[in-house]
Amino acid sequence: MENKKVAVRKLFLLLTLMLLSGALLSGCMTTRNMEGKPIMPADVGKIIDGVTTQSQLVSMFGPPYDIVKDPLTPGAVTYKYRFYYNKYVHVGSEMLTPSSEKYKEKLIVKIKDGIVVSSSFTSTGNVSLKEILKNRSAGGGD
Repeated sequence: MENKKVAVRKLFLLLTLMLLSGALLSGCMTTRNMEGKPIMPADVGKIIDGVTTQSQLVSMFGPPYDIVKDPLTPGAVTYKYRFYYNKYVHVGSEMLTPSSEKYKEKLIVKIKDGIVVSSSFTSTGNVSLKEILKNRSAGGGD
């Protein structure tokens, strides 16, 4: 009878350790949020106001994530492109986001009658992370 109690206790202890180990291992997790594709500055440099066409823009960057029509100017639209990367580290139920693991790019292009009128490009975040992501999108590795 005593041996059965010892065996049950050992089994209970083993199951408890397995559950605790699983909880601890799953308690710290990293997730990445990435939207869009990296915008290459070399391609942004190819946009020439008054010369670049709407179809050339789409062939360089693909379809925009948003198109806004200008209600006051017939034939005018704004194409919006973005790339966003953020690495989240979860510890238990808390979410930590180190600022060194964020990167964001935004390209806004105004088009009138199929020709680019103006464009603006901004990027913020970690430059080394930017290079890693650019290399990844170009088919390179880390």
